[in-house]
This record gives sequence, C-alpha cells and structure tokens, in this order.
Amino acid sequence: MRYIGKYAIIVVGLWTLALPARAQKQVGGDISMNLNGNVAFGYNGAFSDATASTHGLNGGGNADLSGYYYNPAFLSFDVQPFYNQSRANSNFQSLFQSSGVGASASIFSGSKFPGTVSYSRSYGSEGGLVVPGVGNITTHGNSDDLAIGWGIRLPDYPLVSIQFMDGHNSNSVFGTDEHNTANIKTLGITATDTLAGFNLSAGYHRDQLHALTAAFLTGGSPSATDSSGNSFNVGVGHTLPLSGSFSVGYSRSDLSSNFTGGNYNATIDTINSNANFQPARNLNVGVNAQYTNNLGGMLYQSVITAGGLVPAELLSYSTHALDINSQATYTLPTAHMSLIANADHRKQTALGLSVSSDTFGQLATYGNDLLGGFINLTGGLTETRVDSATTNNSLGLIGNVSYNRRVQKWNLNGSFNYSRNTQTVLISYTSSGYGYAAGIGRKLGPYSYWNFNAGGAKTTFENLPGSGSHNQSYSTAFTLRRFSVSGAYGTASGTSILTPTGLTPSPNPIPLPGQIVLFGGHSYSVGGSTTPVRGLTLSAIYSNTKSNTTGNSTTSRNSTEQFNTMLQYKLRRVWITGGYLKLNQGFSFTGQPPASYSSFFIGISRWFNFF
Repeated sequence: MRYIGKYAIIVVGLWTLALPARAQKQVGGDISMNLNGNVAFGYNGAFSDATASTHGLNGGGNADLSGYYYNPAFLSFDVQPFYNQSRANSNFQSLFQSSGVGASASIFSGSKFPGTVSYSRSYGSEGGLVVPGVGNITTHGNSDDLAIGWGIRLPDYPLVSIQFMDGHNSNSVFGTDEHNTANIKTLGITATDTLAGFNLSAGYHRDQLHALTAAFLTGGSPSATDSSGNSFNVGVGHTLPLSGSFSVGYSRSDLSSNFTGGNYNATIDTINSNANFQPARNLNVGVNAQYTNNLGGMLYQSVITAGGLVPAELLSYSTHALDINSQATYTLPTAHMSLIANADHRKQTALGLSVSSDTFGQLATYGNDLLGGFINLTGGLTETRVDSATTNNSLGLIGNVSYNRRVQKWNLNGSFNYSRNTQTVLISYTSSGYGYAAGIGRKLGPYSYWNFNAGGAKTTFENLPGSGSHNQSYSTAFTLRRFSVSGAYGTASGTSILTPTGLTPSPNPIPLPGQIVLFGGHSYSVGGSTTPVRGLTLSAIYSNTKSNTTGNSTTSRNSTEQFNTMLQYKLRRVWITGGYLKLNQGFSFTGQPPASYSSFFIGISRWFNFF
C-alpha cells in the first residue's frame, strides 16, 4: 500500500445515495457483524521548495468492522482500515495522505484461557520527535505494532499472564536527509499464587531494542544501538500480627548494549524486603531494606532502555548499595494533620569511592477548609550526615502549598513547592528545585468562559554544574457561543540524552561525557474557531517553535513553524471540507535554509452505516 502525492493532504468526500441501514448482519448463523465508515473524495495540491509540485483528485475513507463469532465471549473483533486520511490530529488535517489499518480481537474471554491480539500498521504517517518542554519536530514515516496477551486461570494452580509486543518505526525528518529507525520487542510473563497463607509471585521480562538515531539535534553523527535485557524476579509475602504484613523479593537483570563506539554488559542482583504494622489507632510504622550488587548498572539501566549510550570509562568500577529506611506516621483527624518521621541509612560504593550517610526527617501535612476554599500544606526538615573522604552535614527543606476556591463566578487555584538539599539516588549528590502552578477562570455568560493558566519548575543536581532543567508555560482560552480563541507560550532549558524518540531529560545525576545534549528554546501558538451559521465551522491555528541544542561541542539552531486552517460544513448527511496547511522546518547545522511545504484541499465526505 502506498500514499498518493508525497506532500499532499487528504480530505475528502463522496456524495452518494444512502444505503439501507441495519443494526446487525448475520453471516451463516454463527458470525454477527456491524460495518460503518466514511467515503471521501476531493481535490488537493502541494507545493515545496524541496520537491516538485503535485495536485490531483484523490479518494479516501475509513471503516469500522466489528462483531463476534459464535458468542462475544468466544471471539470478538474490531477492524478499522483507513486510506488517505491523517491520524496526526484529525481525520482531515495532515501534510500526508496516510493509510493503514488497526485491528484487535478478544479470544476465549469467558474461559480459563483468555487472550487478546491487536495489530496496527500505518503508511506515510506524520509524527514528531520531542524537545522537552518546547515542542515536536515534524517527521514522516511508517510504523507497525503487534501486541499479544494471554492468561491461564486454572483453579488450584498459579494465575499466569503473558504479554508480547513487537513495534517497528521508520521516519525521516523534515528539513534534513536524516532518518530514524527503531524496533522494540518486549516479552513479559508473571505468575501469582497463594499457598498456606503466603502470597507468592514470580516473573520474567525481556526487552530488545535496535535503533538508528539521527544526530540532527546535536550536529554529530548518527548512532546505532542494539540493546537487550533479561530480568527474573520472585517474591513472597504474608500477614503479621498488629495489622501488619511483610514481603521479601529477589530480582536479577542481565543487560547488554552494543553501540557506535563501544559496548556494555552488566548483571544486577537486587534484594528487597519490607514490614509494616499498625500497633495503635492512627499510628503506622514500617521498615524496608534494599541491597544491590551493581549500583552503576541500576542507574544506567534507564539510560540504556531509552536508547542512550553509556561510555565504557564509567563502567569499570565495582559498585554496590545498601539502603535501610524506617518510617512512622501518626494522624490527627480532629486537627486535619499527619505527622511523619523517618530515618534512612545508606552505604554505597560507586565511581571508586565508598560513601555512607544517615538522614533523619520530620514532615507534617495539613488539609482543611479556609476562607471558603480548601488548602493543603506540607512542610518538613531533613538532616543528613555524609561520611566519605571528609564528613559533612547538611540541612534539607521540603515545602508544598496548594489552594483552590470559587468566588462567585471566579474559579481560583494555585500551588507552589520547594525543595533544597534533598537526597538523590546517589549519596554524593543532592537536588534542589521549585515548581508552581496557578489558574483563574470565569464564566461570563450562559455560553462563554475565560481561563488563564501558568506553571513552571526548576530542578538542579548539586555538585554537578549545568545540570537540571527549567521550564515555564502559560495558556489562555476565551469561548463565546459561536467563537473561541486560545493562545499558549512555553520555554524550557536543561540537559538531556538523545534517544530514538527525541531528547529525554537526563534520568540520573551521574554525568555522561560526550552523551549529554544541552537544550533550550521556546514555543508559542494561537488559534481560533467560529460557527457563524449552523453546520459551518471555520478554524485556524498557528504554532512556532525555536530551540538550540548543543552536543559534542556542536550547536544547532532548530525551528518548526506550522499554520493550519480548516472549513467544515454539514449539509444533511454530507460534510464539505476544505483547508490549507503550511510547514517550515530547518536546522542550522545543515547549512541550508528552512525547507517549506504547503498543501491545500477541498472535498466532500459521507458517513454510512452499511449493516
């Protein structure tokens, strides 16, 4: 299957007579089915400074076939093919004529062996690669995904669940000749049982990733990654006196990663246990402990599974970690408060250093009605003593406040949180940051409403200059009976790693030499829609994103600009549709001006309930 007109949009419609409608179709007495869909026909054209212009008449549509065989509990299915229609933001707005199919089936759902199968495939679909907090970079490609699930529910035997997924994606990036490919496979098996009052569990999980990541965000060279991981886990739990319980678990993970310039192999063994009690009303106490023989592997596991690379020079250390944490919580219902105390002991060997720490914390929470609204307060202190080559003490702060209230026709809400010197997964690092959110809205009439929202956050890792991230966002919308407008603005900056899906914020404080990508940028959008007469809708939206990325001492300035307009008019059972779209996207490292793409369409579509 192929799409027609590489840079065209599809939309639209076919005017034809309505077919007789039936609620259901019986086939051979054992199969029951329903079929409905849209048939479309229209004219479109496309213009680009990178390719030749195209125009012509195009047909399209989509269908939904659902039903069951013999009995819905035996086999039920749903198949949804589509041809020359977008799945990016609506059935009518896209730079491409996308085609494909989505299907799912439920098998033996009423038996002891229930199963599900789903499959989707898309050709010529529009997508995006992410710059965190800023926006998406437009891509174009193909994808297919298969998912299978099965269960075993036999009496007096363990309950077993099996999940398998296989996904493929290949796309090209507008404004460059860069390509991304990714193939992800996962297999998971879990089993649970109860024996003599003990809750037993076991599981196996496998991940496999093959990816080619374009380096258009860093200006470097493309990177290929082949990684896989196998993990096994077992656990046991039981109830205890004083309304208590305990559990013990063990897991082993094997990681393997081969990438451009190196490889990584690791085995991670982890043991964890916990116990909880309620010795008195309103009092809960608990303790948990965790030990791992490969702290470095545990930290880098999230990087590898995301498609990131781990330099070999960071993997030559013997690492392990022990963490013992105890906590007590006492609630005061009449005072609307909770008091929490905890003590934490950690010992780690990482990056050639042996470090231990003891942390003591006190936290209080409060929630109650206040001045016609509701307020939540949280505040706490932590004191940490770190023993390494030198001994040092530090104080940490945690605070959060949120409030919401309705004042006549106004809706008000806001929140703020702050933290300083809070312990991270690594003893030698602490993090600090803040976040805020605020909103205001007002009903202006029976069919009108206005709202404004703002938010932001900042986080940093201490002892690691230039780390962390910062973002802010603002949005507003105004709605009348037949008219609405909206606008939004966002800005972000920070550190990240490059993965097949774009940039991902760095998941841990350990630096990754040569792999960190610094990003920064802003985006804004404005849009509006109106229904001047019944059945007619006019809409338009404009978005602009600009970002800077720096990796391996190379900086690229990136821009994406898109303008979409659309007209829809319903005439009885027929939709008349038209629109215009324009995309400009560029990257400074290519040395070329931004590439430009435009397309327009006009057509008609008709929905049918065939049977």
